[in-house]
This record gives sequence, C-alpha cells and structure tokens, in this order.
Amino acid sequence: MAWTEKLPSGKYRGVYRDAAGRRRSVGTFGHKAAALRAANAKETEVRRRLREDPDAHKKLWGEWVEEWWPTRGVEPSTERTDRGRRDLHLKPRWESVQLGAIRRHDVKAWVADLLRGGMSPSTAQRCIHLLSASLVAAVDAEILDGNPAARIDVAKGGRKIERFLTHDELDAALAQMATSDERLVAEFLAYTGLRWGEMAGLHVHRVDLERGLVRVVETYDEKGRQIKAYPKGEDERVVPLTASLIEQLRPRVEGRAKGACGVDHRVGDCRHGLVFTAERGGVLSNSNYANRVWHPAVLDAEIGHARIHDLRHTYASWLLQEGVSLAEVGQLLGHKVAATTQRYAHLGEVRHEKVLRALGARPKKAKQKGRKTA
Repeated sequence: MAWTEKLPSGKYRGVYRDAAGRRRSVGTFGHKAAALRAANAKETEVRRRLREDPDAHKKLWGEWVEEWWPTRGVEPSTERTDRGRRDLHLKPRWESVQLGAIRRHDVKAWVADLLRGGMSPSTAQRCIHLLSASLVAAVDAEILDGNPAARIDVAKGGRKIERFLTHDELDAALAQMATSDERLVAEFLAYTGLRWGEMAGLHVHRVDLERGLVRVVETYDEKGRQIKAYPKGEDERVVPLTASLIEQLRPRVEGRAKGACGVDHRVGDCRHGLVFTAERGGVLSNSNYANRVWHPAVLDAEIGHARIHDLRHTYASWLLQEGVSLAEVGQLLGHKVAATTQRYAHLGEVRHEKVLRALGARPKKAKQKGRKTA
C-alpha cells in the first residue's frame, strides 16, 4: 500500500513499492492527499504491469541488451565503439545480473573499479552513459520503474591544458618536413581549423578559389572508410582561405576538377576528386601522417609535444588574440554549442601592454632620495 512522508519543508512525498519490492517515490506535493493519490496511481500501474508480466524485471541485462541493441539507430562508427565498450567493460559485470537487481550503489562500485583499473574518467563516463541508455530503454519498455544509473558523474580531475602553437613553432615544424605536400597538410589544418576528417574528405568542388572560401559539407569516417555528411546533423560552414593557401591549392583544385574520388559515399554520388590524397592515391590516413610526418617534425623542431588536433586549437588561439569574437570563432570551428568555444575564452583577454597604451603614458620612475652630487 502506498503512503506519504512529511518533509522538513512541510511538503509531502508520495512513496510506493515497485515490482521488485523496492521503495520508490513520486515527487513532492504541497498537500498530503495529492501525494497519496500520486503514489497510489503509480503503485496501481506497477501492479498492472506485474500481472501482465510478473517476471519482466528478472530478465538478465545481457538478454535485454541483445534485444535493445539493434533498435539504437546510431552511426556505424559509434556502434563499433560502443560495441567494444559493451563487450569489454559492461558485459563482464552486468551480463548475468537481473535488470531488477541492479542497484545504484552497485553501479557506483563498478565505476570505481573501472577507475582503479586505470580507465580515464572520460572513458568511464561513456561506459556509464551506455549502461544508463540500456536501462532507460528498459524503463520505456515498462520493465523497470527507474534508471539506477541516472545522473552518475565521474570527477574529471584537473583541467585539461590545451596546446597552442605560435607562428614560429609551426614554421619550425614545417621546416622539418621533406615535401611541400606534407607541409601543405599541416598548414591547411592550422590556417582553417578544420578537423582531420573534414580535411581528408574535402572535395574539389567545395573549394572556391576566386572567393577564397572552403565549404565544409562532408567528413571522412576513417573507421568506416566512408565519406559521410557533416557530423551530427550540424549545418555546413564556410571558412576563409589565406592568400598562401589559395596559391598552393590552385594546382590541386584545377588538376582534379573531373572524376569521382573513388571513396564510398554513404549518401549521394561523388562529383569530383579529393583535394588531399595519399602519395599513391586514396584518402590520407591520420595515423600514417602523424607517425611518418608530424611527430618526427615536431621532435626535430624541438617545440615540445603537440598533436595534429592541436593545430585546430592553434587556429582558434590566433583568431582570438587578434580580436575575433568567441561567437565568430565558434562558427568557424563548427561548434554547435557556445560552451565548447568557451575553453578558449582566456585567449581573448586584453594583454597588459594594451591596457597601458589605453591608459596613456607609462608610469614615471620614482625620484631617488638624497642629495645631488656635483
């Protein structure tokens, strides 16, 4: 039978037992009668489901996941990554556990074990999200009354330090590269802010040399080996090209104006070739370029550790230091959420020399005490 509990605030909480006999609440109410009605209604619903399938909550998590997995409707690359996490981290712990027996405390203990085993907080959080998604689906299927993995967050630890290259550091790395083609890849990434997949999947007809613009419409999925539409349903964006890039890109664009790229397209037909290709044709590989070109050049240039993706951070830093607004930088980078660009906010802060110029003359030196000497 449902009941109510009076809270310190003077309000009432409706309470009932779910199909597994666990104590559940239905929120807080200003009046005791309202709380009791809500709890009775929820308990009646639970009992109805119990009559229809009294053993639904006894289904093993592993059985439920096999039933739920094909209904997810995610990108193939996401499905492959999630499948790896499911098989490696979720199944060993939850496969033989009944859905109704999963407790919030058990989930937290499992996460603690993952972290103690050396898993990064971000990966642990993704594992939680995957487990939570499976349990949300069980709630939607009226197998469970609540999700015991909801709102469990992993402490991120210290703030991640972004790496921004100076113009001199980039030039030093470029000077260590053997060919102009190798240099152009790094220069293009640094002076456009494109992600690797956006650069690798860039087609000739997306480059407008007369207007000095690049339209970012597709991206290359290296795991799936496909050209796919711009990620996550985001709007396409337009990025300006420097005069140096226009000059270097011209022979590539004009020489590959005809003929398909030869790479599988998830949607539609290919019209033209790719702007950047490997030495023997085909799509540029991130790992191959990083190991063969980028990392050796960075090491020889003695500029400290830097990843290829740091060129995207570098692009943002250069723009902000020259007065481009955060909103404009976010648009150029293709950030859907403004908070993503906020990580660069400190780079737009006014430097001290600008403050002093704005205030006028530099402070005068203090006069020395004591007598003047002849």
